[in-house]
Amino acid sequence: MAGCQKDSEAELVGDWQSRATFEGSGRSHCATFVIGNKGYVVGGTNGTSVLRNEVYEYDHIANAWKSDLRPFPGIARQQAVGFSLNGKGYVGTGWGWIGSGKEAELQTLRDFWKYDPTNDAWIEVAPLPKEAKIRRGAIAFSLQVNNKWYGFVGCGYTDVPDKEYLLDFWQFNPDGTTVDDNGDSWEGAWTKVYGYSGKKRLGAAVFVLDNKAYICNGENPSSVFEFLRFDPNASESEKWIKLRTMADANKDEDYDDDYGTLARAFGVAYVVNVDGQLRGHIVGGNKNGSANWEYDHREDLWVQRTSFINNQSNKSSREGMISFSFPETGRAFVGLGRATPAYNDDLWEFIPLIDDDVYSDIYQ
Repeated sequence: MAGCQKDSEAELVGDWQSRATFEGSGRSHCATFVIGNKGYVVGGTNGTSVLRNEVYEYDHIANAWKSDLRPFPGIARQQAVGFSLNGKGYVGTGWGWIGSGKEAELQTLRDFWKYDPTNDAWIEVAPLPKEAKIRRGAIAFSLQVNNKWYGFVGCGYTDVPDKEYLLDFWQFNPDGTTVDDNGDSWEGAWTKVYGYSGKKRLGAAVFVLDNKAYICNGENPSSVFEFLRFDPNASESEKWIKLRTMADANKDEDYDDDYGTLARAFGVAYVVNVDGQLRGHIVGGNKNGSANWEYDHREDLWVQRTSFINNQSNKSSREGMISFSFPETGRAFVGLGRATPAYNDDLWEFIPLIDDDVYSDIYQ
């Protein structure tokens, strides 16, 4: 006798294992950055009218949170971006309340702030220039250009002067200086990055491999399937490269037949060591949020891995999660986020190339 059953999840590999619970209240759409062995969470929301300004530190070696850090001094916000340069963290843009009481308005922002973990101090630095529209739901990352580190911010959504999805990118030089119209001097300087010809998008995701940024997902307002690679050290014609579409777009090939759950916005990307090779991943989002995909940049192919969280067949779909990637140890962590109507406070580590183990999920 012979028999079969369809169980695609059983064929997927990788395990989500529980880590230390976030010490603050559950939240989503926070800004994050990584410095050394520690990840930082800034701001976020418990609901549209409840925005946060707390700062938390996660030590991934000790598996411990620290909650007594100096609060973010700018306007409390959600959908901000974060990146790190030279041992400092940078947070800016986003969506916050201006004013108080009945006069308060939810406005999109352009300011930026620098955090120094050595003395737990924040200072305001140069905002995005006036040529760059204010934005929320953008993406940010750090890359070396001619052996010097720069920050990059791009895409997102603006509502001033008109509602518009954005595609421009800006490079931040931490050693530069900006003088505003009032003659005030600000640390840091922004310059426009030319050559991006991709789709305008809100809620995209980005991961970095071999000093190249891989930009994927988002909405405009429907799903964006375009996938790009940015290499700031390449020739002008090679800086921005369009990779294979993240959808079943090639009817003559079968590599993308299962790409139906790649689409999402407000998911997160992370990088983890897979058999000695760093690989990019995406998970979470407002569509297909539990589906977890791994990218092989050598082959330009996506492979589905064990869904988030998947313990006891619980596939948790969330948007606005956080992620920390630690390339030196090859480890990555994902958590928090909103699963309507709940805001979560859990944190999980993805372990590649092993079978999903519900017991380690529960008791780790």
